[in-house]
Amino acid sequence: MIAPEEISKVQAEKISVQAPPGVPASLLTQYIDRCLTALPAAKTALDRSDYGHVRVFGHRLKGSGGAYGIPVLTTIGSGLEDAARRGDMACLRSGIAELEAYLGRIEVLCQ
Repeated sequence: MIAPEEISKVQAEKISVQAPPGVPASLLTQYIDRCLTALPAAKTALDRSDYGHVRVFGHRLKGSGGAYGIPVLTTIGSGLEDAARRGDMACLRSGIAELEAYLGRIEVLCQ
């Protein structure tokens, strides 16, 4: 995971992502929007120490990131899932911040 002090350095850089074959760019855009929409609930779950919610969120992200051609989301999701299992709040907060920064930088390319 990216260290918190490094997140601000990379927030301005756009990340160009192209949908994998057979996946329309509009579907990829909707997926990213759904991930962004799910972030507030994940943050609320963290505030409540609801590790189960965050574990499931991470697990879903881990599975769906690769399907949409964004392996970084798979890595972040896996990290969230593992940290939730351990009850590692610092790692979870860092992972959610990293996810939010990453999602905010994605630019979907049209095919």
